[in-house]
Amino acid sequence: MYPAGGEDLVLGPFQVGALRIVIAGLVLLPIAIKFKKYLTKKTVGLLLVTGFFGNFMPAMMFTLAETGISSSLAGLVNMATSFFVVLIGVVFYKSKPTYLQMVGLGLGSAGLFFVLNSQSDISLNKDIRYAFFLFPATVGYAISLTTIKFKLNHLPSIAITSLSFLLILGPAIIVALLTNAFTPIFDHPDGYKAIGYLSILSVVGTAVAVMLFTKLIAISNHIFSSAISYMLPIVAIFIGVLDGETFPPTNLIWVAVIIMGVFLMNRPPKKNFKNSPQNIVKEA
Repeated sequence: MYPAGGEDLVLGPFQVGALRIVIAGLVLLPIAIKFKKYLTKKTVGLLLVTGFFGNFMPAMMFTLAETGISSSLAGLVNMATSFFVVLIGVVFYKSKPTYLQMVGLGLGSAGLFFVLNSQSDISLNKDIRYAFFLFPATVGYAISLTTIKFKLNHLPSIAITSLSFLLILGPAIIVALLTNAFTPIFDHPDGYKAIGYLSILSVVGTAVAVMLFTKLIAISNHIFSSAISYMLPIVAIFIGVLDGETFPPTNLIWVAVIIMGVFLMNRPPKKNFKNSPQNIVKEA
């Protein structure tokens, strides 16, 4: 994290990622204790999968990636989650994609390729190769999402969120200690300012956001969830531009291609699609 008006790095990417999970986990700890009855032999592994792939690993990968690319580009690459949801459905849930979904996969992949290619020349994207750190994170999101939808849908959403963070709280503390994440808070002149911003990110952007998203998986209809899926990268681009990031207007064409790809991939089959993995993104 950078202090306002300075270029001196206060916290490194793994320090930020670890502290983000630690703070969010501590905030959710009282709730996790309340729902500890749901932590059984059958659920502990699934909750750990949800916590690690949906929160722990992406927190590290996204922070590392954004040391080399802009946040607007990171928001665009995040749309790859939709593609991996379909692929996981095919591989693990034997759900055969439709012709339109295959076309959508091709369009979305092409759009992401051209956006990455064009962004590689922008000064804010110091090394476009950092964008590839985001793909493991989007795979992780897809694994977490499908696990919640198909394996943990009998649990309350708030229990899933709090217990999954409880299980990754220990590993996050270990990573924070191994990377000396607590030292800069006290030793760096902007340490308290940095941890203040990080606390806001952890509470609002992690603990509360994940809780709402988990609830959304269970209750959302296709119109609302599709709007969320399409608006996320647009919001990322808008905020990035306000923060001084460069986003070529020609990239809007590739954004439209990506959105069309996501739309086609989320078109369910005409029959027997209620519980199909392709319908997850619409429900999540």
